[in-house]
Amino acid sequence: MSLKFTRESRVLFIGDSITDCGRRTDPLGLGNGYVRLIHDYLAAKDPAHAPQVINMGISGNKVTDLRDRWTRDVLDQKPDVLSIKIGINDVWHGFKDPPAGVSIEQFVGVYHALLRQVHNVLPHCKIVLFEPSVIGPPAPADGNKLLQPYVRGVNEVGRGFHVQAVVPLHGLFLRAQQDRPDIAWAPDGVHPSSAGHMLIARAWLSALKLL
Repeated sequence: MSLKFTRESRVLFIGDSITDCGRRTDPLGLGNGYVRLIHDYLAAKDPAHAPQVINMGISGNKVTDLRDRWTRDVLDQKPDVLSIKIGINDVWHGFKDPPAGVSIEQFVGVYHALLRQVHNVLPHCKIVLFEPSVIGPPAPADGNKLLQPYVRGVNEVGRGFHVQAVVPLHGLFLRAQQDRPDIAWAPDGVHPSSAGHMLIARAWLSALKLL
């Protein structure tokens, strides 16, 4: 069953730079990525019932950064639908010198604790999780291999909380890159192009049966 919205419905997206996409300098606060595409699609599909869309992405965030701002940027916002896309920096920052990533054990533990808070404080809130997308050339070549446990971790957390959907983003990006390598889905190996953001938006809408 697809979600039903009213103009009072609040759909909140939180995550890292892939969610942020310049939203803090955008007059509408949406940025220029998949969040705006979803907002515009829902507005065009049913203007009378289009929900309020809130973008709380911050570039560079890891799951531990979400934890530090969870009350202010999620719980206090009282969303009806919460969508989370996190995990890329938890792995990618592990390549820095010194390493600043988040271990898979901490990643799953913190993620679980965040969803527990939502469950306790906002029991009506529908939760949607994104698998981390991709880390590949020209980013470190073994990035996708190291990302795999985090993809599995998101699915594990999602099953534990019976979330509305886990968007299978990692496999979608890998298949798109294989099927059409001439399209720059993530030119720097991490950040999606406009086509990549459309892939994310369509995957979210499809997972929620809104297309």
